[in-house]
Amino acid sequence: MKVVISSAGDSLQSKADPRFGRAPFFVYIDEDTEDGPKAYSLDNSAADAAIGAGTEAAQQVVREGAGAIISGAVGPNAFEVFDKLGMDVYLFQGDVSVEDVYKKFKDGLLRKMAIKRL
Repeated sequence: MKVVISSAGDSLQSKADPRFGRAPFFVYIDEDTEDGPKAYSLDNSAADAAIGAGTEAAQQVVREGAGAIISGAVGPNAFEVFDKLGMDVYLFQGDVSVEDVYKKFKDGLLRKMAIKRL
């Protein structure tokens, strides 16, 4: 699986960005490589969008093949994209590095975001 974390920088040591649609970078961790998990980053092309940043960013991470999304907050429009595709969204809190967030994810310590259906 490929995990994506919203980030203020382009590495595992960067601060995880609590914003999804406006985060400057996405750090991807590909867990399905022969040599173990490999991380790489991409600029968030939607970060400076006038409107629709969340939806545009969601489409970007879907195209990149992410299976799980981790951020401090994901807006309703972006969450709807992930929910319709059956993708899991996890939330972190605090001033932490991307690497620390990933470790919490692997340890099952992050809360999964859900939508309340009527």
